[in-house]
Parts: sequence; structure tokens; C-alpha cells
Amino acid sequence: MPTADNNAAIASKLNQIAALLQEQNVAFKPAAYRKAATVIQELPKDISTYGDEKELKKLSGIGEAIAKKILEYLETGEMQFLVMLQAEQGGISADLMDVEGLGPKRVRQLQTELGITSVAQLVNAAKQEKLRDLPLWDEILEKKVIENAGKVKERIKRFPRSEAAADVELLLSAIKAVPGVDRVDVAGSFRREKETVGDIDILLVTTSAEEVSDAIAELSIVREIAVKGEKKISFDLHNGLRVDVRLVKADQWGAALMYFTGSKEHNIAVRKVAIKKGWKLNEYGLFEGETIVASKEESDIYSALELRFYEPKERVDGV
Repeated sequence: MPTADNNAAIASKLNQIAALLQEQNVAFKPAAYRKAATVIQELPKDISTYGDEKELKKLSGIGEAIAKKILEYLETGEMQFLVMLQAEQGGISADLMDVEGLGPKRVRQLQTELGITSVAQLVNAAKQEKLRDLPLWDEILEKKVIENAGKVKERIKRFPRSEAAADVELLLSAIKAVPGVDRVDVAGSFRREKETVGDIDILLVTTSAEEVSDAIAELSIVREIAVKGEKKISFDLHNGLRVDVRLVKADQWGAALMYFTGSKEHNIAVRKVAIKKGWKLNEYGLFEGETIVASKEESDIYSALELRFYEPKERVDGV
């Protein structure tokens, strides 16, 4: 019976199901599986301790069908629905689906063209430069695959909030010291005080986006850059924790902080309130037509929508 890293393993399988269903153009279900995967990743304890199907269904986003798949995995180490989907799509490799940047199309291509079904085979082929000439591939992606394949365990790892707290403190201190940074704070699941986090979201205000992005990339805490631009820079810390830093304008701060703090369900609920008023809410602000109603502070947005202010840890679902 599987006992180690159940949350990460089950979340990975549910995300694979979502990707394969999306490949088949199945409506709605991919989103449901992804939501369930996120919920499981953020659980404060191993999912095997949550009991039977009835107890699992009490978790947000876990319905009867997904609860049964979770129990099946805990009992057998597999989900037959995923096995069936993999078989329907040419026996698509579960191991390869865990590599960042590889979706069903590229995985299927690797299997069909080169007979690659494992991460070890993938790395070996990439090192021999066998991938770059395939359709959908190039030399850059080939090199990136070697890096990402070595990080599969890191990508599905959850860090206890207490462990990540020191990294957040160090990040905020280092970024505040960067010339051109006018304001900075943590967002995402860490700000919502989840007990575990998969990555860290940082939001900052600047009028010198390019210079600030360049400076952050040079910080000693950065192990490797994944994405770098004037609106976002993503990198890994030396312990493998992924950090996403988003650069915004001062008058967008409140809307952006609300959006990137989440949760997704809470954001949707607040947007529905805006829609009822004939307004629009996104990461740039609350709008009536093209006119900005509120955007500078989170409290301004809640107030304009005649809602009480929800503390980040309260932003779980509805309003």
C-alpha cells in the first residue's frame, strides 16, 4: 500500500488525467481534476489519514468519482481510469508527463518517434541531441528538458509553511533592497497561510521593470532562472523552491495582490459580485466600462463591491 508522498503522487496522477482529458476536448472535467489536485497538494497532512469516501468528499473539490480514485490509489498504487486514458492515447507515459514543459502531444511524439517512455531514456536522448530536429522541438527545448527532468521530484514537492517562511523573509528583504522597487509583498498560498506551499508568489511595484528584473536575476539566492521578462521573473531557490515575481504598476497594486493571492474560488466569487453590478474585475482593477472604479488597494475593491474585507487566510471559497 503506498504510504510515502501520497499527496504529491495522487495530485500528479489527477493532473495527468486532466491533461489527457483536455487532449480529448472533454469539457469541464479537466478543470475539476486540476482543482482536486491543487486541494490535495495543499493538505496539511497525508491524504490517507482522511478516512473513507464520505470524509474525502468533505474536502473542497473532491466529489464521488475523484474520491473513489483516491481510495483506489491508496489501496493499489494505481488509478485504472488513468491507465485507460494512457492506453487510449497510445500508452502515453506517466513518467514523461511529470516533466515540466511536456504535454500529451510531445510525450506521444517522443514515444512514437524515438520509443522513449522513461525519464532516463529522455535525458539520454536529449544529451545525444536526438530531440532538437523533431517537429515541436528545438535546441533550446532539448537543453531545457535535461534540466526539467532532473527536477521532477522538486516540482511535485510541497514545502511546510514553517520551512518556507525563512525563504520568504530572505526574498522580501533582498528584493526590497533592489534599486527601483517601491513596494513588495508575498501573495499566493503562503499569504493565505496554507500549511504547505508548492511555490512562492511575490508582487512588487516598480517604474523600472527591466532594470529591476535584471537585478533580481543576479541575486545570490537565485539558483536558476526559468522565465524572465518585464512583467514576470520566475526562478528556483537553491533548495528547489520555485519563486514567481510579478512586476506591476502602483495603481494596480490592490487588484494584482488580490488576484495573485487567490484562492481561485474566492476570486471567482468576487468577480461574480462585480458582474452583477455590470462591472469587470481582473488583475488590473475593478472597471465600469473603461473607467477604473478601484484598483490601488484591496480594501478599495471590497468596499466598492459592498463586501467586507476578507483577510487572506479567509479567502477559501465564496463571499
